[in-house]
Amino acid sequence: MLRVRQWLFAASFFVCGASLASTACPNFFVNGSNPSIDASLTTRTTEVCHTEYVLLASGVTKGPLYSAQHITAAQVAGADSISRTGSFHQETAIPAADRSQTSDYTNSGFDRGHMTPAGDESTIDSEKESFSMANIVPQDHKLNTGEWAKIEAKVRDLATNLGEVYVVTGPAFDPDNTPTIGKDQVAVPQYTWKAVYEPGKGAAAYLCQNDDSITCDVVSLNDIKTLSGVDPFPALSSSDHANPISLPLP
Repeated sequence: MLRVRQWLFAASFFVCGASLASTACPNFFVNGSNPSIDASLTTRTTEVCHTEYVLLASGVTKGPLYSAQHITAAQVAGADSISRTGSFHQETAIPAADRSQTSDYTNSGFDRGHMTPAGDESTIDSEKESFSMANIVPQDHKLNTGEWAKIEAKVRDLATNLGEVYVVTGPAFDPDNTPTIGKDQVAVPQYTWKAVYEPGKGAAAYLCQNDDSITCDVVSLNDIKTLSGVDPFPALSSSDHANPISLPLP
């Protein structure tokens, strides 16, 4: 946790000002309010509404700034009843110059890491939509197949037990050193995070270092906003932002 806190302190000097654009799919957001993002991140962004999730694609990072869901118990039950059948594909709803391709990841040393996971999707068609390359970031293999997959399963368990949860997932980049992969120069995040709102209870976020150290923790929404430039749930109170609820770690 020390490394995370040190980086949050440094990142606070880079994140200032926020922008809240309108959304074409408010059903995925708490009170219909989509995440607010730092003004410095708004260049070449495109919202894409899919059947069971929405993403904000960045033509600068060539991936999502966030991917959001309203997961219900019924959706999880549907997801449990289907098999994984999707294949990675370009996102045709964004400009061609802003897209990444699956070939960008070939021999890169990184997995194609879902932000909205295929395992959350309740139909074959919606599962296929989750394989959009605009929903993908370069993710460490050990993290992607280990702790991150376990966190995704924990969130599905929460949705089942509570009836519903709102989830926003995204990357956070080191402003001083952002490596890229592939000919499309896909930005590699230093962290990936998953914010969870339990209606009537509060919110918190999982934060994982994007390396093989398998270092994940539960942090506040304010921490995520400072680190990534994204406020996942702007409709929530300042108290909800500052005081993380307990989330189950793997």
